[in-house]
Amino acid sequence: TTLIDQAKDKIQSAFDSGILNDIASTTLSVISGLTNFVLGIILSLYVLTQKEKIGNFISRLIRAYSSEKASARIFKVANLTRLSFRNFVTGQLTEALIIGMLCLFGMLIFNFPYPAATSAVVGLMALVPVFGSWIGAILGGLLCLSRSFPTALLFVLFFIILQQLEGNLIYPRVVGKSVGLPGILVFISVILGASIGGILGIVLSVPICSILFVLVKEAVDKRLKKKKVLDNLENLGIISSADNES
Repeated sequence: TTLIDQAKDKIQSAFDSGILNDIASTTLSVISGLTNFVLGIILSLYVLTQKEKIGNFISRLIRAYSSEKASARIFKVANLTRLSFRNFVTGQLTEALIIGMLCLFGMLIFNFPYPAATSAVVGLMALVPVFGSWIGAILGGLLCLSRSFPTALLFVLFFIILQQLEGNLIYPRVVGKSVGLPGILVFISVILGASIGGILGIVLSVPICSILFVLVKEAVDKRLKKKKVLDNLENLGIISSADNES
């Protein structure tokens, strides 16, 4: 009886303190997240298997309810979007492989513990642009701390140098080249994306910036070409400067 009363008291106190409610809420959140993840994978697989039918239907829908000129413009932007995201993913995978290998070689040279596991996590987390590899750095620091505190400090210093090399040199050049962006625009787009949309903003910022860069560049080139033609006509006396301004 005493044990039963004690168990009842502990259960009641757990309810009163809200611990069980927190556990239930956390469990439901995890289950909801896993469910959404599985449903997302199923939906993605379905879209991939039916992409030709879906693409043909959307193409016919656009052609049916818009002019040919507008349809051509929409298809051009859609194709540009597809290429930008594909090139971004390719560049991101290349950059993740590079930083993972550099981390592995550096840890082997300086005899840090668990180089393969740490480098694998660093490379995997580097798929999140610029800041993702720091998650692997935290793991590496904790593993180095198991040996000694100075070793952990040396690893942190090593990774700061590696991160500066990756963020300011490797990432803008590799990813920027793959999506056709100057390195400075890649860096600026990542910073703006992080401030606006967090991790999702970081992931989407580079391909979106690439799309806008190409569209603006085409518009500027078209404008300059037209202006050059008008200037030539004006120099030949075919049109006046007032006609040019109008």
